[in-house]
Amino acid sequence: MVNKKGVIFHQNNARPHVSKKTKNFLNILNWDLLEHPPYSPDIAASDFYLFRYLQNFLCGAIFSGKDETISEVDNYLYSRTPDFFKKAFDKLVERWQEVLDSNGEYILD
Repeated sequence: MVNKKGVIFHQNNARPHVSKKTKNFLNILNWDLLEHPPYSPDIAASDFYLFRYLQNFLCGAIFSGKDETISEVDNYLYSRTPDFFKKAFDKLVERWQEVLDSNGEYILD
């Protein structure tokens, strides 16, 4: 799908997004759909590169409230370089390809 022209719509599998009415509307738009796979810890962005580093950064931290927590997460994110985020996305795409190549089997790190 990377080389296709036009809109490629990444659709998750929430009920309103896969309803008949939504499917009909997307069909009228003639968009290519990139369907969202079922949940798998091997391909969940929240369990991968970026959030592992954030978890390690926050490990053992105790916050006095929501504002302090948001401030620390902001500090962490703003301290990362653009290359860090590029690497995060590149690694996620590599992981997705590994899952496809293994026919959906779990990947052991």
